[in-house]
Amino acid sequence: MLNKKWVLWLLIGFIALLPMPAMVQYLQTFIVRNAVVTAYRYEVRAAIDGVVEILDARPGEIPGNGPVLVLRNRRVTAADLEALEAQHREMKKYHAFLLGELSTLETRLNESQELLWDYRALLEKDLDQTLAILAARQEGEAARLTEADQIRTRAARLLKTSTVAQADIDRAEADFLEARARFNATGLERHQMEHRRQMLQQDLFLSDFSDGILKAQDLTNDLQMEILHAKRRIQTTETKLAQDAATLAALHQDMTQKLTTAIVELPDSAVIWDVDVRTGMEVTKGDRMLSYIDRSRLLVDVAVDDATIALIHPGHRVRIRLFGSNRSINGKVIQVMGSGSNWPDHRFAAGPKDKSVRDGRVLVRIDDGQLSGDTRRFCGVGRTAYAEFEGIGLIEQYFGTFLR
Repeated sequence: MLNKKWVLWLLIGFIALLPMPAMVQYLQTFIVRNAVVTAYRYEVRAAIDGVVEILDARPGEIPGNGPVLVLRNRRVTAADLEALEAQHREMKKYHAFLLGELSTLETRLNESQELLWDYRALLEKDLDQTLAILAARQEGEAARLTEADQIRTRAARLLKTSTVAQADIDRAEADFLEARARFNATGLERHQMEHRRQMLQQDLFLSDFSDGILKAQDLTNDLQMEILHAKRRIQTTETKLAQDAATLAALHQDMTQKLTTAIVELPDSAVIWDVDVRTGMEVTKGDRMLSYIDRSRLLVDVAVDDATIALIHPGHRVRIRLFGSNRSINGKVIQVMGSGSNWPDHRFAAGPKDKSVRDGRVLVRIDDGQLSGDTRRFCGVGRTAYAEFEGIGLIEQYFGTFLR
């Protein structure tokens, strides 16, 4: 008979050994807590230019029988085409009107320039005659100045002999100063006329010139500005005419061709992920219209440190447990890539976040009817999960490099 002491120790030992199988299993399992359920995301792009006529696709739905999207490439009606043609004809009339206006402005400009040249020729002739008159007058004033200087000199010599009075000397001096002033004034006037002659040659008209030439010059400047604006309007109109002609040619070609239709049908295993178009929307060839995931090929994207990724290989069995769920899902590794790989993230609907720079990625294929049937939640795509890799224990994790 065992005494109570031995019974107590046996009971304590039995209780202590109860968690041993779970601990042994835990020590033989590598658990990663940064995993996300994902799936390949397929994009449907427009095969032709056209208008969306039928759209039977909403995110989270399974496509039914028949097409989910229909495109037709006729984007303009006959009435719209006739309206564009009428607008094009009106633009041609406006262009012809602008050309006529430009011709009228150029004719008026030529007349104004001819009038300006006539006024200018008259002014040049008048200035030349004035300069000739001033030159002749200055010659006479030069002679008068010489004579007044000689009279002043003789009067000064006669004053010493008391032949003339002081009043005669003063009169002679005054006549000399007056003759010199007139000579200098005529010289300045000639210089002013020569300066005006040079300004006229440079098309610079002073305000005290003839009103006719000033008005002709203002009219010429205004006409030149109007011609410049008219040419700009004509250039803009010609550009618009060329664009409208090209558009009309393309529309006529489109109207004469057979109506082209593009029909989009999706597999039964598809789940609509996103829709980028709406009914009646115009699309161009190559534009993305919608995307979908394949619920028959659900995956789990697991972030694994590069130091441990060498222990994982394609075909490795994995147990997946979603956060918030006690149910385990069996899976198998189908692809292993290191942290430096160029991972095509655009091909997947979701992926793990907050990865370190040393985290590689492991793709695990799962097949779970309950998860793939939950289309209202997009088959669990985007949910975080635990990944338990079998056969990789603590010893392999920390001492695998030395054991291999």
